[in-house]
Amino acid sequence: MYRHSILIILMVISFGLLACSSETGDGAGEQYGQDLTIAKAIPINEVFTQVSDLNGKMVRVSGTVTDLCKHKGCWMQVSDGNNVLTVRFKDEAFILPAEAAGRKVDFEGLLIAEKIDNPLGSHMACAEAGEHSGEGACESERAEKTIKKVSDMRYTMVSTGLVLL
Repeated sequence: MYRHSILIILMVISFGLLACSSETGDGAGEQYGQDLTIAKAIPINEVFTQVSDLNGKMVRVSGTVTDLCKHKGCWMQVSDGNNVLTVRFKDEAFILPAEAAGRKVDFEGLLIAEKIDNPLGSHMACAEAGEHSGEGACESERAEKTIKKVSDMRYTMVSTGLVLL
C-alpha cells in the first residue's frame, strides 16, 4: 500500500512538472504564443533580400530582440545588427517580459511589407489624439526611429508564436 501511494505521488508530481514547463518540446527555450510549425528559421537579412517572395506569407525568422514595448510587452524589434524588423503579437495573445531584450529569438508569423505615405503618421496621429500615454505606447519613438524604411516602406511581422533562446 505504501509503495502504491509513493508511486502515485511521484506520477502526479511528474505530470505537474511537465504541464508547467515553459520549455519547447525540444528544450530549446521559452515558448510564447502558439507552437512554431515551420521547421527552419531564416535570418533577418534573408527576409529583406527575399521580401518580394515572402510578403504576405507565413515565415519563421531568427534574430536578436533589440527593443520591446516597455508598457506591456506587446511588440518587439528584432535585428541582426544591420536590419531591423518590428514584430507585433497576433491579437496581443501573449506578451514578453522586459528581460527578453538582448536575447536570441525564433518567431513565426505573417510578413507584411507595405508602402506608406507618411512613415511617422500613425505614431504622430496616435500621440496627438492623446489615446495613449506612458513609455511604450503607440510603439516607442525608439521603434519609429529604428524601423527599416526603404522608399517609404514599412516591414513588420504579425507573430503567432515565438521561442526565446
